[in-house]
Amino acid sequence: MRPILRVHDVLFKVPASLEFLSRLNSGLSGFSQVGKFITIYPRTKSEALELGHNLHAATDQLHGPEIPFDERYRMGSIVYYRYGSFRPDGANVNGTIRDPAGKSHSDKRAFGGAVPAWIEDPFQRTKAKANGVRAVGPLAPDYLPFKVISQRGKGGVYEAIDFSVSPARVVIIKEGRPHGETAWDGLDGFARVSREARVLRVLRAAGIPVPEIFREFNRDRNRYLVLEKIEGRPLLPRNRTQPTRISWRRAQKFLEQLEPVLARMHAAGWVWRDCKPSHIFRDRGAIRLIDFEGAVGINQTEVLPWGSR
Repeated sequence: MRPILRVHDVLFKVPASLEFLSRLNSGLSGFSQVGKFITIYPRTKSEALELGHNLHAATDQLHGPEIPFDERYRMGSIVYYRYGSFRPDGANVNGTIRDPAGKSHSDKRAFGGAVPAWIEDPFQRTKAKANGVRAVGPLAPDYLPFKVISQRGKGGVYEAIDFSVSPARVVIIKEGRPHGETAWDGLDGFARVSREARVLRVLRAAGIPVPEIFREFNRDRNRYLVLEKIEGRPLLPRNRTQPTRISWRRAQKFLEQLEPVLARMHAAGWVWRDCKPSHIFRDRGAIRLIDFEGAVGINQTEVLPWGSR
């Protein structure tokens, strides 16, 4: 890519370190930044078209994570584009853009916002030849997601209605994206979801109170895991590390309930590594456990660190 950028003498930016690139691709500092390794700023429409063609040709055999709110140059390409601001504008951290009449608009980082309505997409002819018909949705017609629980580079977690059974039921769907948050050991979002399914099956067979797996499938290159929706409430809400009122007596009572469950898990040969209050649900006196993509075999030692604040 560097020779192409040198020929055009075009401005561009890249993350200053691999650690910073990893944070960008996690989506925790802004979901719109996922997948962006290098951002290039063409000066004209003709320069943008030439750069798009040359960059796609140079990276045609490479693979990478999807960029959530940008338009793909053509099907299968890892080159994306959007019309947006270059810098923040006062309190508007995403910046603003101007229409032909000079009116300012917020630079929307959302689906369908990559090309404003007043601009003719210069890449539309290239995409129309290569992309063909676009699918209605990755989970239709079996599942209808209605709530996003979390959204990261590795994939999303959704609450959805399952129409594949009668009567329909509410389920949790975990999504694993190829190349999403690929770690130093090579595991990406796709592999983590597949791995979590294997762990959940072993733990349920051992009598551990984890969600039931209803279905696994691949669609649009992603891996999906359809899970039972756990009833009850988490011990603490997400992003909370302490209860509002601290009671040692209540804590001791709960830990006496949790200890034998963890002991059975260890006896089955697994370490949870994501044991935290938001992953422990209580329902009518019973406890249920969720989120096992970071679980490892109890005898595994060559593993990357895993945990939460």
